[in-house]
Amino acid sequence: MISMKNRILLSFSMLLFLSAYTVAQVTSTITFIPQPVKAYSQDGEFTLKPDTRIYFPQGEQDWELAAQNFMAVAQTATGYQLVAQPFKSAINQPRANGIYFIPDKGVENAEGYQMDITPTFITINARTAAGAFYAVQSLRQMFPPAFNSSAPVDGVAWTVPCAKITDYPRFAYRGMHLDVGRHFFPVDFVKRYIDLLAQHKFNRFHWHLTEDQGWRIEIKKYPKLQTVAACRDETLVGHYSDQPHQFDGKEYCHYYTQEEVREIVEYAQKRFVTIVPEIEMPGHSQAALAAYPELGCTGGPYETAKIWGIFRDVYCAGNEQTFRFLDDVLEEVCALFPGQYIHIGGDECPKDRWKACPKCQKRMQDESLNDEHELQSYFIRRAEAMLAKRGKKLIGWDEILEGGLPATATVMSWRGTEGGIAAAKAGHDVIMTPGSHCYFDHYQSDPATEPLAIGGFTTLNRVYGYDPVPAELSEAEAQHILGAQGNVWTEYMETPEQVEYMAYPRACALSEVLWTPKNKITWNDFIRRLKVHFDRLDAMGVNYARSYYDVKSSFAGGYVVLSASDRTVQVKYTRDGKDPTPTSGGFYSPIPLTEPTTIKAVAVKDGKLMGKILTVRYYVHKASGKTYTMTAQPEQYSGGERYALTNGILGAPRAWNNWVGVKDGNLDPVIDLGAPTDFNKVTTHFMNSKVSWIYPPRSIEVFVSDDGEQFRSIAKKTIDAEGMTGISIETVELATPGAKARYIKLVATAYGSIPEGAPGAGNNAWLFLDEVLVD
Repeated sequence: MISMKNRILLSFSMLLFLSAYTVAQVTSTITFIPQPVKAYSQDGEFTLKPDTRIYFPQGEQDWELAAQNFMAVAQTATGYQLVAQPFKSAINQPRANGIYFIPDKGVENAEGYQMDITPTFITINARTAAGAFYAVQSLRQMFPPAFNSSAPVDGVAWTVPCAKITDYPRFAYRGMHLDVGRHFFPVDFVKRYIDLLAQHKFNRFHWHLTEDQGWRIEIKKYPKLQTVAACRDETLVGHYSDQPHQFDGKEYCHYYTQEEVREIVEYAQKRFVTIVPEIEMPGHSQAALAAYPELGCTGGPYETAKIWGIFRDVYCAGNEQTFRFLDDVLEEVCALFPGQYIHIGGDECPKDRWKACPKCQKRMQDESLNDEHELQSYFIRRAEAMLAKRGKKLIGWDEILEGGLPATATVMSWRGTEGGIAAAKAGHDVIMTPGSHCYFDHYQSDPATEPLAIGGFTTLNRVYGYDPVPAELSEAEAQHILGAQGNVWTEYMETPEQVEYMAYPRACALSEVLWTPKNKITWNDFIRRLKVHFDRLDAMGVNYARSYYDVKSSFAGGYVVLSASDRTVQVKYTRDGKDPTPTSGGFYSPIPLTEPTTIKAVAVKDGKLMGKILTVRYYVHKASGKTYTMTAQPEQYSGGERYALTNGILGAPRAWNNWVGVKDGNLDPVIDLGAPTDFNKVTTHFMNSKVSWIYPPRSIEVFVSDDGEQFRSIAKKTIDAEGMTGISIETVELATPGAKARYIKLVATAYGSIPEGAPGAGNNAWLFLDEVLVD
């Protein structure tokens, strides 16, 4: 039954929401990120003054936190010492010059809110304090961008347009991740990272605390985790694929004390962010083994890793001491983190040591386990039991599906969407975080102009276009998709500035994917609002990427088309190899190409270069710009456009944007040349990068046809993949003297399953090709 107090508050809130202010259509001047469910403009504006009062319900500490968050932001930017005043009972009439935080059980969603901004007062109605906090984040975006400044700003009218807003999130789990194992980040930056998450209405911070390269959390019962596991002798310089490996020769020792962890947890709680700590097991544990070698299958010696990658030495699943150690660790970890979830990793665990370990083999025999995958499942079930007795739930990467999934486990699907689909169909909760859309350590723009990254290619547009609910799920199964998460792995991010550069604005796009109703996800409108949001990020000093201004190119039918996301800029370009300037020729119509040409292009606005210069070398041949079909169109690595295998662009090492990649079948484009055409050779290139699970094809074969249905083979090459190391681009040229056909079919046969002991063992290898050149 609703109490008299709540009935009065509810009636009051409804009265305000149905007030006589003129309500207009949704206005383009309200530029939230993420976009709210409903936002309508009203006449007038509210002005924040030094004597504006903040009202919150007495005795409600969480509500006071929401109010204090607004007051702290306002004080920093305006210098105003706003006063908060608790109220004990229902307010019959809001006082002028007040901002009211009002509990309202009529707001259905626990994180939702209703906000009414009038010329004389603002009311924020929410079911919980979390909803009130998110209303504050929206309100601060309605003030001038300088309201988000880290220092007082003079000469600004602190006004917001009058409006009515109804808002709530699409997904309950809205997460961002930070790896502090590869590179460590100080407490102040972790807090700043959490601040930025909260401002974008993320509510989970996945804190990746242990790795092969460093253990970053104090465990008092095991002091060597601080003195040994937290230290590596030196760190890899350059990319992992660069041979020979080079190192900086500097010891790297860092960890968070438990007092610092508590400080960060409390900081996050005040911003309604729940921290999900990750303690890796059974793999990615070499740092812990360096400190306590008896926990490994061989007994060591081990060292904290100084290069990136996957390591064969993992926790011994046959050693009961391993489980006592992990139980002790989780005892301390669970006491530090009040959230319901503890992440235990479970990914990339080679089985080599287990296969050769008498203790592990005996464990398998004693537990009637059929193989090492079931042994890993046994390991994960033991971890689940450790967490369950402490009232916690287990999250693991999608490898925990292998060998059987613990009953209450939640799956974090990263190797595509398949793991999430399988888990949801089996009735398990899922957090989607596929590498194709949610890995923010990937390049976000032309790798030739970007800082060194692990590889991949995940653009802002690609993140924004992601829907966490796979189409393969029924409505009931889709209820198990709790949300999604952006991952920031830091092998190639040494500084806080670089983390921000890689995370933003892609995190802005993901925040909208997770908060905003699906039917309001509109790229052009997002870009319009993002331009305003950049001013807020500037005010906060965020080192975000400006790839929004970068020019894109495409090639089809013998013509190059240049474009920019920002339609207010002019694209300038050259084709003589020189860098474009503001006075270079503008792009007004498709550019015809009849010979190999280097196009350089840049966005220009108000006489200034707005982004990085795009440089593309186009190779013109008999199949360039032609269309083709394939048995299965790649989704994750499509080369950036529909016909990437005939777009005239060759791939480059680590620049995955111009490669077409598949892992569950062959690459088999059928190219339509439009008419019977003479040609004497077909050339293509494949990538070899086994550390990234990218393997050479077994063979490449060329077929021809006159009707597109009946094909005959005219050339084939078998490829020996075993001796290839590092990252290399290999050329395959197939001679076809005197050939003539309308249709050319190229079949690159996939390598298949990755062998034991290699990164990604047991998974299908990726196959990457670039251009199919026909001469």
